[in-house]
Amino acid sequence: MTTDNFTQPTITEDEHKFPNLPPFPNNVPIAPLHRLSLTALRSSPEESLRLFQASKDLGFFYLDLRGDPEGEELLRTADHFFEFAPKFYELGREELQKYDYKSKGSYMGYKGIGGGVADAQGNLDRNEFYNVGLTRPLANYSSVLNTMLI
Repeated sequence: MTTDNFTQPTITEDEHKFPNLPPFPNNVPIAPLHRLSLTALRSSPEESLRLFQASKDLGFFYLDLRGDPEGEELLRTADHFFEFAPKFYELGREELQKYDYKSKGSYMGYKGIGGGVADAQGNLDRNEFYNVGLTRPLANYSSVLNTMLI
């Protein structure tokens, strides 16, 4: 595996979108991943080759969405979800459980605490989330969620 094109991610204060979280510790090892640009991927054969190499090396990479119109829209949508999440979880687990689609064989929708086994001892997990599919990545999901929850 080559590491020539690996980028150690750094987050400047300008990019830090989560002001209520402490900075990531410097003494915690992180995976060295390629950093690719969506803008460059649209026009650069070299960036396409880097995508191919990143896919072969680790199968993971950072995709920088900044500077690309669709990428910027995805970032705005993600920001909207972060703003919406606290209101969503205030509905309470009983209400949210109505949107658990596990029994329908779907990973979309709500997944409540204790919905999965976390370890070999059979302990249940301690996380909950609402999974939104990206079959339409630029769709207005807030209207979809509001419709479902009203």
